[in-house]
Amino acid sequence: MSGEHLTFAEMVEKYPKRWLFIVDHNNHPNPHLISGVVAAHSPTREGISEFSAKYRGNAAIRYTGRLGKLRLF
Repeated sequence: MSGEHLTFAEMVEKYPKRWLFIVDHNNHPNPHLISGVVAAHSPTREGISEFSAKYRGNAAIRYTGRLGKLRLF
């Protein structure tokens, strides 16, 4: 983790198609992430889940690529 505070647009550019675990984050009043510090990144959601299970505190998880259709079943 670099400790560098980035906007979400900067995160998308720096970490394309990655799952991000973001701390020290700022949100708009709705769930849109404005900025934060990327504590970990992974090509898979599972990789971030493993990291987040060990973290204690307020954090956000976001994906910087396009998500496909969600399957409910």
